[in-house]
Amino acid sequence: MKKPKETVASETLANLQGVNHKKNAQVKWINAAKFASIFLVVLYHCPPSIDGVAGLTLSYLIIPPFFFLAGLLFDFERHPSFIAFIKLRSRQLLIPYFCFFFFFYLVWLSVGRNLSSPEEMATPVYAPLLEYLYGRPLMVDWPLWFIAALFSMQCVFYLFRKIDRRISVAVIFLLSLIPHLTDMSQTPWMLDSVCDALPYYAVASLYKKEIFRFMEMRSRFLIGFMLLIIHFTCNLLLLGRPDMYLSLPTGFLCGFSVIIPFFILIKGIADKWEMHSPIQYLAANTIIILACHTYVIRFIEILASRIIGDSFFDGQYALKTVIALTVMISMSAPVYIINRYFPFVLGRGGKIGN
Repeated sequence: MKKPKETVASETLANLQGVNHKKNAQVKWINAAKFASIFLVVLYHCPPSIDGVAGLTLSYLIIPPFFFLAGLLFDFERHPSFIAFIKLRSRQLLIPYFCFFFFFYLVWLSVGRNLSSPEEMATPVYAPLLEYLYGRPLMVDWPLWFIAALFSMQCVFYLFRKIDRRISVAVIFLLSLIPHLTDMSQTPWMLDSVCDALPYYAVASLYKKEIFRFMEMRSRFLIGFMLLIIHFTCNLLLLGRPDMYLSLPTGFLCGFSVIIPFFILIKGIADKWEMHSPIQYLAANTIIILACHTYVIRFIEILASRIIGDSFFDGQYALKTVIALTVMISMSAPVYIINRYFPFVLGRGGKIGN
């Protein structure tokens, strides 16, 4: 017996609303995760540095989550042509990469170079340009090494997208060992970091459906707690060991066993509380924050050292958090200015976050 047209229409509408609600929930916790991740990056770079197990845990929460989120969000199926894919990612990544470089290069020439070390002052004025072209920025806006690495990583991963995912993951994990078996520190476009962090991107991209399903499971909190126990146990075992140990399976176990509970926690918070628009705004403009935050931190450091003294930050971990929050609030200014007046810097013409 056929259902009435009204019933079919109602069921179809209900299904669509269910899909939209699910998508909105995913977007909500991912935006919250982006904000939390960029805040931890800012916190990590603020003085003073954190050592020990806490410092090692924080180091796993500043870069792997970003590569993981990038793998979770980017849809290669929408770009079957490699040429179209390169054009899109060049506009979204390389235009901001070079635009921010040219701005901060002028700042470096006029002010920053005179405040740097004698070794940096002795370098030729064209040295930062060569670094950026080589994809390994150091003297000018060095945090944008992540953009160079992400662009290279997605180009490399494009080669694996049609291969059986179990084979892809196995090969990618083997590739991650190469930087620790041979010196890749001078390879162009951060290929050492690409090999090292590719497993985080690959797992998220290849298993995104399973990850989104897992994030809806009721048992995820218990699993997350068990993973945290594994993480801190591994951290205690690896603390003080040579860096080589961090590249082995135990190193990746440390990484995955903390970023998954991190995302579980963020999703739990996002499900309970509404995200305010300023947080969403900053979460949608992480490239701007990545490019600008170290200059604000450096300004605060110079100001505090001249007024109070170089030892002002020693052991002041609560102050570290206050500085990080201050820097995040200050990022509203460049985010607004660039979105309002210079959207081409982000490779677009609108005012929507990147």
